[in-house]
Amino acid sequence: MNKPYYEKTFAMPRTLNPDKLSQSKKRALIEAVPEKRVLTDGTHTIELYHVPNNHNEGMLIAYLPKEKILVEADLFTPPAVGTPPPGPPSPYTLSLVENLDRLKLNYEKILPLHGRLTNKEELMKAAGK
Repeated sequence: MNKPYYEKTFAMPRTLNPDKLSQSKKRALIEAVPEKRVLTDGTHTIELYHVPNNHNEGMLIAYLPKEKILVEADLFTPPAVGTPPPGPPSPYTLSLVENLDRLKLNYEKILPLHGRLTNKEELMKAAGK
């Protein structure tokens, strides 16, 4: 992750529509996730994982183990219902599958931030597996 770039970006003024952070005059807290970071409030747990890929060197996925939900952006966008997956498989989708295999996460549902709720079966089909 290019931490100095993000620090510089978040330090820039928000003049069109100032957000709470810019209004508070506090510096953004940027925390790198080298491999895994677990956040919990004692009831719910969110696991963040670094997933190396060619799209973004700092890409993270979120995993909610209790709910068996994976949250990701840009690596897999499911096609419209009833539409076959694109061929050949996207290198980003293949990268996601490789990382999920490596991490051995027990997920059932996938919430792509640029698509509809889907499942592991559809991801595997899109990866040609």
